Amino acid sequence: MGWTDILKRKASELGLTQKAAELQVDPRLRWFGKLPTYADYYSSPVDEEWTQEFHDWILQGYEVYHRRRENDPPASPPTGGGAGRRSLPSGECMIRLPKSGMTVLASIEDYGGDMRGRQFPLCFYVGIPSAQWPGPTSEQMAPTARVVRDLMALRQEVIRFCNSPGHFDSIFAGRELDLSGVDADCRDDTWLTEARGIAIADWFARVKDGMKEKDPDCWFRLARQWGRCIAENESDSFEPTLCFPITRSLSLDAQLAGWMRWLEHLMDLRRRSLSLMVGSGSSGTDGRLTVIARQIVPEDFLLMTPLSGTLSYLDDVSEVADGDRQDDTEATPGEAGATLDDAGETPTAAPSATGRPDASEPPPSPATDMAGHWADFVDTAP
Repeated sequence: MGWTDILKRKASELGLTQKAAELQVDPRLRWFGKLPTYADYYSSPVDEEWTQEFHDWILQGYEVYHRRRENDPPASPPTGGGAGRRSLPSGECMIRLPKSGMTVLASIEDYGGDMRGRQFPLCFYVGIPSAQWPGPTSEQMAPTARVVRDLMALRQEVIRFCNSPGHFDSIFAGRELDLSGVDADCRDDTWLTEARGIAIADWFARVKDGMKEKDPDCWFRLARQWGRCIAENESDSFEPTLCFPITRSLSLDAQLAGWMRWLEHLMDLRRRSLSLMVGSGSSGTDGRLTVIARQIVPEDFLLMTPLSGTLSYLDDVSEVADGDRQDDTEATPGEAGATLDDAGETPTAAPSATGRPDASEPPPSPATDMAGHWADFVDTAP
């Protein structure tokens, strides 16, 4: 059976259109964005519908970010780039494009905008048919993580280009990335080896600065309650936006696949088509994985920025804390999907839009073994 037949079969299983079934894997390196060496956008040829759709999402998303940033003055003086300038954090994304039926694997980084000081990131990306990569499950994450890692590694070449400008196309055009293994048939659990080498106490110590709850035993108990709420809400109409803490000072592959394994205990990931975003915090080592179980909207660009906390539809497990009472925050109409609170009947101890448990929580869960490993936590149902 050839690739075309395989994709048609996958599309049929997912209920996609004939047009989606005929989409092809596109390993060609593409780019879009700004650098301080030019007064306009750098862009590879927009020769496919899906490339224009991705460019539109970036443009619209950055416009949302720009508007909200103007209403959110920096808490501390800016560093570099002129008064009022704040760099965008670097990030990786695996975005499902709803119109074209393609999935974009991309790196998004800020190099300072164009030579006129107009801020905008630079994106490198490739595309695969969404029918080829359902889920993803934890077993499908390793090849995808490799691809976005290769895209992020282009940063050094971009810096060299900025220091010695020339023809951008002559450096980056004509390249292809290895997309082997980025498909529904991938079964790769090698991440478990690294996950078993990460002490759970060490992991928590590295991410706790971004946690609202600093006590590890309490946080793991609340995280399990938060997870049970996801399981109780799981249905065809359940379209949450979920956020998980990560640290770039430990294996990123093990953490990304690990959180997907944790979700596999709570949701049927194989029937879904999830978008994923990996953002970095201000320190450069802290970060977050965001899982979007619905069609993307321009506001989702904020999920890779410090303004992610302004999105009322985000449920963030980093925000769970003992003693908080539940909020009645709702998603802003026209922005994006529902929170766990909006998913029908709200179970006891359900997180709110900010991930906080209700005061009427059930008895505490068994304590997480802080002498254990990351794999022990994510491979166990809450």
